[in-house]
Amino acid sequence: MKKIIACWIAGSLSLSAATLKFDATTKEVKAEADARTVTTDFNFKNESDQEVTIDRYDAACTCINAQIKGGKLVYKPGESGVIRAAFDMSQFSGAVDKSVAVWLKGDPEQKPSIVLTTHIVIPVLVQVEPKTLIWEVGEKPEPKVVTVTMDHSEPIRVTGISGADARFTQEIKVIEEGKKYEVKVTPAGTDKVGMGVVHIETDCKIQRHRSHRIFTVVRHPLPKPSAAAVGKP
Repeated sequence: MKKIIACWIAGSLSLSAATLKFDATTKEVKAEADARTVTTDFNFKNESDQEVTIDRYDAACTCINAQIKGGKLVYKPGESGVIRAAFDMSQFSGAVDKSVAVWLKGDPEQKPSIVLTTHIVIPVLVQVEPKTLIWEVGEKPEPKVVTVTMDHSEPIRVTGISGADARFTQEIKVIEEGKKYEVKVTPAGTDKVGMGVVHIETDCKIQRHRSHRIFTVVRHPLPKPSAAAVGKP
């Protein structure tokens, strides 16, 4: 998918729209924390002296529903239109980029003339840092701590924690009720490679902010760079 998007971007540079002029091809939207759908309108005008046909348009994600208002595909000189992109945000939080590619008549298959991108920012109400805890094989199996911080106008309480792997134990410590917590995770041992998941449940009223995960990993030590490699510029 990344290669396809890269082709879209390269195409938009090489065939840049002297035919259809957009007010902006990249827009930023700051969504509400409970937003399920975000809609962006991309306004354009045919400022050329020739008729322009939109051959097709396609989204880089199944979470996008893109439409041309009125369904009009052929634009005479001076005519305007709007491409509307509606994004299903029910599974997202934080910052995400979502794109729609537009092929004009005559565009190569892998080089659409225009790529329309929406940078969507959705508040993260429950910050979990770090999200992954790592021990190396042979390391002393000491506990590591994850901080859970709530960033909401209302208190969000941790209602429970559970582990999917008995090799790791976890306990919760309240720093400030409804605002800040610590989760201490301890491996039973580090003699062999292992992986687990700690589930954190909260009473957040917004479904997608309710459950969170901490990944726990025991891995082999990463290879150290050779002295020759370290000496290279």
